[in-house]
Amino acid sequence: MLSYRRSRAVLTVLSVAVLGLAAPAAQGASPAPADPKADAHTDTGADAKAGKEAREAARYWTARRMANARPLDEARSAPSASGRPGSAAAAARPTGTQFGGTPLVGTFFGSGGPGGTAWHCTGSVIATASKNIVLTAAHCGLNMQGDYVFVPKFLKGANPDRQPYGIFHVQRIFTDPRYVPDPGRTTTKKPWSDLDTAFARVSANQQGTTLQDAVAGGLTFTRPSGYTNRNVTVVGYPSQAHNSAGRALKCTVPTKQLPGYRQMSMTCGGYYGGVSGSPWITDYKDGATTGHVIGNLGGYNGGGNDANVDYISYAPAFGADAADLLACAVANRQPPSDLPPYPGTAAGRRGGTGPGQHSDLLLHHGTRPPAHQ
Repeated sequence: MLSYRRSRAVLTVLSVAVLGLAAPAAQGASPAPADPKADAHTDTGADAKAGKEAREAARYWTARRMANARPLDEARSAPSASGRPGSAAAAARPTGTQFGGTPLVGTFFGSGGPGGTAWHCTGSVIATASKNIVLTAAHCGLNMQGDYVFVPKFLKGANPDRQPYGIFHVQRIFTDPRYVPDPGRTTTKKPWSDLDTAFARVSANQQGTTLQDAVAGGLTFTRPSGYTNRNVTVVGYPSQAHNSAGRALKCTVPTKQLPGYRQMSMTCGGYYGGVSGSPWITDYKDGATTGHVIGNLGGYNGGGNDANVDYISYAPAFGADAADLLACAVANRQPPSDLPPYPGTAAGRRGGTGPGQHSDLLLHHGTRPPAHQ
């Protein structure tokens, strides 16, 4: 298959030289801009060349190529024996419902994935002043080494110009430099899996419209009051192996803390490969163009247990670190590289629903509580 990167050599040079879209370093740091101008805040919607990148990308991303994209997180491919359809355990738990999708959630497609093949994760539109920010998982963002596009409310079988809101070229990915995958993997089980959050800046669609204006809204980045929540809706796009129709999946369930981590856990079937990065929304409504997002599917082992079953999913609970990362993305500013080591969950705050879990989310940039200094 002709590489999108090779077929668009001129645009690739532009992305690397001007926008800092280079392959991420092994340490997990966000790509550094090639020159000081790359850190200057710009309104891509007002750019005289708005939409050019999306139009170029549309020439490559045919309906067939998008339909055949492989997910980065395809390890989440099968339920365990106790979770197979027909078992008592499977019958007792909720399962996600396929639906037509929401303009606030979509998929990524790219040509720089493992083996040069195209793959996708899930992303969501975040309401910001820059109007061009997409939330996803860091383990997805760190592997966006080629040319990538974001497609809100992806419609399988439709070419880019017939997608509901067009396609949006990814210009730059922002991740916390302390998020480092385990050797030989794209994810980690270490404490810093709490930092498995990324933000992407995208350029305008083929019509020159900014992302937020195109979908007429965005989710509000929100720090949760705790890990235990009664009704959280998770919206994602499982890969074609388990989703031949290419439809979005949603499930509204309670959450609890993943013991030992600043992460939430949910139980709902159907969340196979492709759902990494899915937003966890506290007030989701079909057709709404607003809502509050408190986390993204990811974290420990990329957002699932050691068996990689489809019905257990995790999400880093947003705190000060994620808020600061979002601020860097909005300002198009490189995240600091001199942050102190990430401390993980403070002792005495594992599990539970008391005040400790809230204050745990407010720790800033790895600042350790006095008892751990």
